[in-house]
Amino acid sequence: MISESKKTILLVEDMAIIAMAEASTLKKNGYSVIIAGNGNEAIKIASENSILDLILMDIDLGKGMDGTEAAQIILKNQDVPIVFLSNHTEKEIVEKTEKITSYGYVVKNSGETVLMASIKMAFKLFDAHRLRLESENKLLESDRKFQTLEKQIDDVIWTMDMNFRFTYVSPSIEKMMDLQLMKC
Repeated sequence: MISESKKTILLVEDMAIIAMAEASTLKKNGYSVIIAGNGNEAIKIASENSILDLILMDIDLGKGMDGTEAAQIILKNQDVPIVFLSNHTEKEIVEKTEKITSYGYVVKNSGETVLMASIKMAFKLFDAHRLRLESENKLLESDRKFQTLEKQIDDVIWTMDMNFRFTYVSPSIEKMMDLQLMKC
């Protein structure tokens, strides 16, 4: 499910022949692809390109930093879905990725169908995550507006549950109660 505009994937792979094959598969499936050969290059490209829609990150990038380290640095600066790609299925390698906000782990040579399904799933999860954050922010903003409003009005507002217990009473009741106590 690729949207009308072509999505851009940063493919981070240290082996050129594998990178070319994976890029070809991604392009064939409608994606625009940028290739990085190591972690440092991936960090540089990610920091210079706000158009990245997803990062497909090999874990073993040869000498230097590995894919999990590069992913952590990238995620400190931008919110982008990352799908890890690796030949490794060992517990300790997989666990390294669990500490990082990622949207999938694909074993290399799983096939085009698995890779494309994983990428589509990552996009859906990322969109759902963004929508949830937006909803939470709107709710917080609405709550701030309500609190400001309730402090400004003198009317008494309350809510009750099904057992006729107060679940909310506006602060203005305190003002009213103080006035009644003063009159007594």
